[in-house]
Amino acid sequence: MTKAAFPFADFGKMMTEMKMPNVDFTSMMAIQQKNFEAVTAANQLAMDGFRAIFERQVTIAQQAVEEAQTAVKDLNEGGAKVDVEAQTEAAKAAMEKAVANVRELTEMVTKSQGEVVDVLHKRMLDGIEEVKGQMKLN
Repeated sequence: MTKAAFPFADFGKMMTEMKMPNVDFTSMMAIQQKNFEAVTAANQLAMDGFRAIFERQVTIAQQAVEEAQTAVKDLNEGGAKVDVEAQTEAAKAAMEKAVANVRELTEMVTKSQGEVVDVLHKRMLDGIEEVKGQMKLN
């Protein structure tokens, strides 16, 4: 087989002619360790956020059940007399509370996701600077 037929026959020579920066593998491993730690921290923040949101949803559901039981009890105690105005006000208050709960949960999700993104963003920027610093040193 001739060199023309197999252009990669002199791969060793080609590699020695390439200008590659010297890489400190210990430093690169330290950078990767920091990346791993950042991802771990971000995952913990995400799980903490999910837990807090879930707990709040459970609390909201419990309150809704208690309020519904109270409303049914009040309705039964009212007898045959139906107070349309009171029922309308109760429905309005329930709707306002539901919207407030949705807003609260949305804010909790947004805050949790923001914290996760902040950790990863900071690590990404720090990692870029660390790699850049490694390339300058060599």
